[in-house]
Amino acid sequence: MKIGTVFASTGGNKLARSIRSFHHMEPQLNLHVVFDVGSNSWQQRNHGTTQWVEARHYVKTRYFPANRAHINGTLNEGMRWMAELGFDHVLLLHDDLIFSPLWRHRHALSKWFDKAPVGTGMRFAHLETFVPDTDRRRRSEDWDREDLEGKSLWRFLTKYNKFHDGWELRPPGASFWFKYEGPDKVRKWNRLGPTAQLVPVKSWAEVGGFDEHDGIFYDQHYPSECFKRKMAPVWAVPNFPHIHLHNQSMNPWGDPAPGPWGDSMLAFEKRYGANWAGFWKDDWEEKWHD
Repeated sequence: MKIGTVFASTGGNKLARSIRSFHHMEPQLNLHVVFDVGSNSWQQRNHGTTQWVEARHYVKTRYFPANRAHINGTLNEGMRWMAELGFDHVLLLHDDLIFSPLWRHRHALSKWFDKAPVGTGMRFAHLETFVPDTDRRRRSEDWDREDLEGKSLWRFLTKYNKFHDGWELRPPGASFWFKYEGPDKVRKWNRLGPTAQLVPVKSWAEVGGFDEHDGIFYDQHYPSECFKRKMAPVWAVPNFPHIHLHNQSMNPWGDPAPGPWGDSMLAFEKRYGANWAGFWKDDWEEKWHD
């Protein structure tokens, strides 16, 4: 596999933190960033971060002014760019992620590139962050005051070497807690993301890219289209998880999901004639073709 790594971003300090921590964990990977320069977040806080990103010798950037499809559009642009550069698989990353600073977690994602089946995609486990604040989300500047890259937090997390989907972890004395999202072993999965995923360019092109019209988020649209076409499955792997700060940009004071993306589940029902559970039913994992 020839893999390109790309962050989809609206700018801000969260991107610098994500790149910095990811590069520490995966120093062998060159990075690319697609900036959605039409977003509110970009307009509000891009300048300092842009200069910092441009100064990283291992990062290349592309500015995307014509996005009309929210995160789906930015990720599609990232896929197109990586295809132009000759990559056949793309590691897609969001910009509100934090990766482990501990030496023992080096290559926690990349070790799976040759270790697990890819199929039409591979999704990586993560820790979803929850807070008692309004809408369960915080402004980016509030997160900037937390020591999220500190080794003490990550040493606490390493006490748990066997995760199960939905399991809660509560760091002592912290103002936030986590839920693990992912499998306890390599297995088929009916969602591609939503934070880090490996996608073959060929299968992405075969389904026409991620939805840009109906309002279905890519991580539900893409595996559903692959499943409907009887293509190979998406696989989930239990990597040591990264932290996801719960869509810092997608909130009332940033870039809330516009138009049909404001009710992605309704959009899903309109397209597939069933809700999420109704479309996949109980035997979906057995129906995925290896």
